[in-house]
Amino acid sequence: MKKKLTYSLFLFLLFIAVAGFDILPNSTYEPVFMRRSEMEKNVMLEEPRSIKNPGKIYLKDHLIFINEKYKGIHVIDNSDPENPENIAFVKVDGCIDMAMKSNVLYADNAVDLIALKFDENLSAINVVKRIKNVFPEPVSPDGRGLTWKEQQAVPEDAIVVRWEPK
Repeated sequence: MKKKLTYSLFLFLLFIAVAGFDILPNSTYEPVFMRRSEMEKNVMLEEPRSIKNPGKIYLKDHLIFINEKYKGIHVIDNSDPENPENIAFVKVDGCIDMAMKSNVLYADNAVDLIALKFDENLSAINVVKRIKNVFPEPVSPDGRGLTWKEQQAVPEDAIVVRWEPK
């Protein structure tokens, strides 16, 4: 009887261990992967765009920086507070946080920390420093990380840069 109970318990635990990943609550989000080389070269200054999913806000002199979660940073000229002007968008995949010291904008580029400098008239931006693998990969908005199946499907040298609704 004891052997039968032990064997049954073993089979049940084995079933949970193998199938448990599939019986977890389903997320309404799926990960978006990007190869590291592509992520690093995609940091660039683009034309302004509308703000859709704002995150943190940072004020520096007459400029307002507004994070577009997982996509980048909007640059708003607030010289005339009655008429703020959206002047640029800094594309930074996986970006959810930023800070500024002197004239250097620091941001997370998924798992990396990058330091960015604008030229004098805000027409170009350069990555002046990159520290790789400072941050963990972002988790989904509903709080889950990658499932075992998703981890097995990750392309070589790829990083989660954002989560999209299914």
